[in-house]
Amino acid sequence: MRSSLLKSALLMLHWSSASSLEIPYRRSYFYVGGSYVDDGAGGHFFQDQMYVEKLGPVDGPSQPTPIVLIHGQGQTGTNFLNKPDGGVGWASRFIEQGYEVYIVDQTFRGRSPWRPGAGQAEPSAFTAEYVQQRFTAVRNYALWPQAALHTQWPGPGTMGDPVFDAFYGAGAQYIDNATYQQTAVQAAGARLLDRIGTPAVLVGHSQGGIMPPLIADARPHLTRALVLLEPSGPRSATRCPPAVARPDVELITQTFAARDENHTDCILQAEAPPPRRLANLADIPILTVTAEASFHALYDECNVRYLRQAGCKVDHVELGDVGIHGNGHMFFMEMNSDVIQDLVHDWILNATKGG
Repeated sequence: MRSSLLKSALLMLHWSSASSLEIPYRRSYFYVGGSYVDDGAGGHFFQDQMYVEKLGPVDGPSQPTPIVLIHGQGQTGTNFLNKPDGGVGWASRFIEQGYEVYIVDQTFRGRSPWRPGAGQAEPSAFTAEYVQQRFTAVRNYALWPQAALHTQWPGPGTMGDPVFDAFYGAGAQYIDNATYQQTAVQAAGARLLDRIGTPAVLVGHSQGGIMPPLIADARPHLTRALVLLEPSGPRSATRCPPAVARPDVELITQTFAARDENHTDCILQAEAPPPRRLANLADIPILTVTAEASFHALYDECNVRYLRQAGCKVDHVELGDVGIHGNGHMFFMEMNSDVIQDLVHDWILNATKGG
């Protein structure tokens, strides 16, 4: 009992520390997307809507380009608020730098309601063991060669540690229907850009990293740049947006051999016939960021190759190659997250210069 109370007290300390460190901002929220559907019994439900939290500098934005932050699988928009160890998150850093920030809860997640039966899928969730093995305590399990390099998660990253419990406790269910999820987020994201009304930078992480290209495909004129933080792949890359220069050509894939034993084979478009082009994304700058110790270090280069093959302009930063070491998949929550955010911010400034 005493141990349980102590853990609760430590958890509250982390939460109170986080709230005291956050940057002052103006806050509002709204929902975008969705529609009424017949329940089959004479009534109607509203479904597929997406929650959006709007945060802005107290004195108004000094940067002309809004930032949209999209979380990954089993997570919510709280990913980008204060970090689970009580540190300041990326939303506050962007606000501090003068940006208006929009944080979403993907459809069917967090504060975006899910109607049972929608998408013909039941909710799924990650176990604590799965999260430990792949996100927070990866050195303990060594499931991929780079895992031994992971040093930046605060604490042991295991059940019972207050930082891990704060992180895992904030997780959420998700529906296991990727096509429906992507379609719904694309539609709601397009409506969000319509509402913002000025070209924005879309930032997506992991499973949420699929969403910026999809949303940009629907609203290229309202997309200034894309930042993909270890986006899902490489097989997910075959779900890239459908706007292509030659839609009549059948999409044929081909497996390309890995560059070495520490990387995976890449599933890309075949070299013949000529690869399809992602016409709506061709003029939008894209940044992909890969952490040194993450399981994504095995294959993120495949996503980059896929996008470049399809005519996209992609900068790929592998953090270890630029002197930022020890990070796992949740690097924007880890101890050196400010250094990585500075890198992303510098890229955004350069990519949006003159825009």
